[in-house]
Amino acid sequence: MSRPLDPVQRRLDIAHIAIKILADRGPGALTIKAIADELGGSITLVTHIYPTRKHLLAGLAESFFEQYDAELPELEADAVPIERLRILLEWMLPLSENGWVQERARVVLISDAESAAELASQMDQKMRGLIENHVSPLVPSSQVQPLVDLLRIVINGIVLSCVEHRADWPPERQVSVLHDALERIGLLQMASAT
Repeated sequence: MSRPLDPVQRRLDIAHIAIKILADRGPGALTIKAIADELGGSITLVTHIYPTRKHLLAGLAESFFEQYDAELPELEADAVPIERLRILLEWMLPLSENGWVQERARVVLISDAESAAELASQMDQKMRGLIENHVSPLVPSSQVQPLVDLLRIVINGIVLSCVEHRADWPPERQVSVLHDALERIGLLQMASAT
């Protein structure tokens, strides 16, 4: 008798394997069969959850968002607004092995022609929304959107540099550059003036 399917655990397993395949082998290697092979069975192990590659890609984006929504509130508990922003921005950086793998997978995934436009837009909207939510209590409303744009560019630049030249961007350098950018932007001064 077979064990009943735990769809939540299967989605987590599939997402973990898909991220690893993307990071290690690129978007062309991300197939339902490749994931099923890693799971040790037939493609129905995947198609029961994601019937097509398009569904798989949408599910992968959803798993990224679920992870964000689960992790951030715990990290930010009891922090004041400026500290919440710092926590968010550092959290967006690939400071750990797992973080680097996830960011590499995300960057590789949005470079894939099949998923690029929609996925890139979803990811950017989510990241911009998180930054806006954290910046809004700190600065006058007229400065929110320009600051969101600037912080999004800073984070993207650090992440892309780290993905492209990992050895040159250890966690200490990533955090140092982020903090230097925040200081140069004058965010701390803006936050204290409101």
